[in-house]
Amino acid sequence: MSDRLMSTGDVAEVLGVSEATVKRWADAGTLSCIRTPGGHRKFRLRDIAMHLASRRSSADHSEAATEGDQDIEELVSALLVGDAERVMGVIAAVRLQRVSIATIVDTMLRPAFERVKQACGSGRCEAFHLHIAINSLIEVAARQRPTLRVPGSSRGRVISAPLPGEPYDVLARYASLVAVESGFDAHVLGAGLPPASVSRAAEDLGASWILLVGDAHNHLNFSDYAEKILSGTSRSHARIVFISATATPITGLPEDVLTVANLREAESLLAPMALRMAR
Repeated sequence: MSDRLMSTGDVAEVLGVSEATVKRWADAGTLSCIRTPGGHRKFRLRDIAMHLASRRSSADHSEAATEGDQDIEELVSALLVGDAERVMGVIAAVRLQRVSIATIVDTMLRPAFERVKQACGSGRCEAFHLHIAINSLIEVAARQRPTLRVPGSSRGRVISAPLPGEPYDVLARYASLVAVESGFDAHVLGAGLPPASVSRAAEDLGASWILLVGDAHNHLNFSDYAEKILSGTSRSHARIVFISATATPITGLPEDVLTVANLREAESLLAPMALRMAR
């Protein structure tokens, strides 16, 4: 499959800017484009995703950072004892500030879970504490799902699944929540599925997006795995978004595989597409 190309007008509509701005970005090299023989600019979906990610600000106010650290510590203590109610309370307080679920996962839940894993790995807590934390995160994801659904008709379907060999499916569950908040119907697949099963699920559900979550470096044949999924789907618009658990660059991927480093980048990609599909 070849990567879908979009016109200057399409990109301007998706990003909410003028066509002149898109052309200026392209001419400045901040947004990659392809020139047709007639001189028209065409844009690949993956380049739009990269541009969106690069525009995100990484600088936070020190006060907000301090509050974030306190929230993470609160989440760690709640996860270690399986207190899903406390986790929900922390999330609810942040959600009141109109913070997306993707940002909450990337900046709070994921760091808290990493600290729990480190504590268990270093012997500062027992292995069962990790299982308690995982079960709490799964419960929280299930309870958050109804609160994120966008009223009105569905804007498409997405499936989310951990890569084979991934020890946890927690991030895949939260990736599906990002899709739900972006206006999609999202379905989570079980861990360890062969590519044919993922393709079949995409076909049966009519999914146009497949979110694969994990560390591709732990999956020696990830490129082949992704290619087999794509070859098993008859819909020419099916796309895979690989959400890396380590943010390590992956090379040699099929054209229809988009890579993002975290859920906020996935959100930047999915949300504009959902709006475009709804029109």
